[in-house]
Amino acid sequence: MVFFTGLPASGKSFLLRQQISIAISLGRRVHIMRWDKGLAAFQTEDILTKYPDVSDGTHPLIRRAAGLWGRRTLARWQAENSDPTDMIVGEVPIIGNRFSEFIQAQPDQIEPALASEETKFIFPVPTKGLRANLEAIRRSTFANPGHPEEARDAPPSTMELAWRLTCAKAAELGLISEADIHSPYEERIYVRFFEHLLQLRHAIRIGVDTIYSNAGSAHDLDADALELSASSDEVKYAIAEVETTFTAEEAAREVENWYRV
Repeated sequence: MVFFTGLPASGKSFLLRQQISIAISLGRRVHIMRWDKGLAAFQTEDILTKYPDVSDGTHPLIRRAAGLWGRRTLARWQAENSDPTDMIVGEVPIIGNRFSEFIQAQPDQIEPALASEETKFIFPVPTKGLRANLEAIRRSTFANPGHPEEARDAPPSTMELAWRLTCAKAAELGLISEADIHSPYEERIYVRFFEHLLQLRHAIRIGVDTIYSNAGSAHDLDADALELSASSDEVKYAIAEVETTFTAEEAAREVENWYRV
């Protein structure tokens, strides 16, 4: 399994696309797991009426349910796909409890695989100048999508919130000083925080300093890759299980601790 993680507008989707293309060209059978696609199954009218969006995005109880579904789906995928050519390539944002369950040690079937050397969590780290360009591109594509999936990208407000959370939580953990909390993007802060988040996983940092202007949309994925998404029954089951475990207020408190591993 290979998961791309990191800030919005850091190059995750582009690298995911390249990984899928390379893997398929080498004869691998690829399944994809992405937060946005996984979450979409939980955003039905009935669920959103009961658990509407909050100030920082999706309701915490829905985020918890999607994370529960995600880990269980990985376990089922592993049990059903034992051929060595099978692989999962995923996009796991982590920040704000967006599949952050994947980096937390939990006593379930999939934990040994997630902690294995055969599973990699890759986080791209753009230079300061490139990050500014990526942010500008994200604002442009979000306002005027050239691909249907670009409308589902993290909006500029979420992109900015993710950086504020990175600084605030890194300071809370003692990884940076309080004076750094309001810093503009810095590689140093980003790297320290994600090294903390991924301490229980086999992580790879990739420095990014180039934009490939003719590469097309990062969402143009290979048609031979199969996307994992929740069925309506799986959605109902995950929501019901979280509801029996937490109240909405308790779920919100749990989600607040997404960065603790």
